[in-house]
Amino acid sequence: MKTIKNAQPLDISVFGMALKVFRIGQTPGIKYLDTTAQNPAAMKSIHSHFTYEVFFVTEGELELVTETQSRIYERKILIIPPKIRHYSVPSGVGSYCLLFSFEDTGPWQTLAEEQLKRNICQLPLSDESAFYIRKIAEKCSNPSETTEKEIMHLASLLFYEIMGGLFPQWHLLQDASSGSTRHIYEIEHYINGHIKEKILLSDIAAHISLSPRQVSRVINKEYGCSLTELVTDKRLASAEILIKNTAIPISEIAKQTNLGSENYFYTLFKKRYGISPLQYRKTYGK
Repeated sequence: MKTIKNAQPLDISVFGMALKVFRIGQTPGIKYLDTTAQNPAAMKSIHSHFTYEVFFVTEGELELVTETQSRIYERKILIIPPKIRHYSVPSGVGSYCLLFSFEDTGPWQTLAEEQLKRNICQLPLSDESAFYIRKIAEKCSNPSETTEKEIMHLASLLFYEIMGGLFPQWHLLQDASSGSTRHIYEIEHYINGHIKEKILLSDIAAHISLSPRQVSRVINKEYGCSLTELVTDKRLASAEILIKNTAIPISEIAKQTNLGSENYFYTLFKKRYGISPLQYRKTYGK
């Protein structure tokens, strides 16, 4: 399991709810052991939290063991309520973990807590959520090159996806959110939905009822880059997943991710990951 390094907790707002997110991701001392609930020695590592714990299984499997059952999950988001005793056994390095808590009371917080406190909740892991959690882990592993604002921004988008998956009706509350937060989510949603197509500033602007200049300002303010740089980063992340997990020819991946000619794709990929796509597949591919 990837460790998302300890730091000060993040205070974010999602659909008007105040959340405190803790960036930790350590497994309880047994992360690569072949063990299940039938192994009494393993139960010594069982633990609980006073916060919610959320696992993101982006690759491989995660065995989640409680005092009453053991289950294996793939490509899932798992939310464990406070005080449920458990431990986790990931296979591989594609699982991540965060803790979070609700920081104030209100009708939506009450509804969320009522929904989440009953049992372990599982959601399908979307490509968007997988992208955000990987980027958070990547940013946290390079603290000298990362700002707190970048982490908070990614965490907000990640928890928008989680809460939106739990309660689809919450997306109707976007108009009640702050304008900046709402526009960030709308821009991200548009890019993620059109990642294989040509994406123009004017198309996003028309879709979310802003001017192209306003969209450009929001992207620059929140990401510190241009639309082209943001889209390229997302396309390279999609290409990296395909290279690592499929046998699709590199030339076809370049076409699918709309990153230009094969030669240009090689140049972009090597600049981003340090080695060529073929070397990356040989080193990290399944």
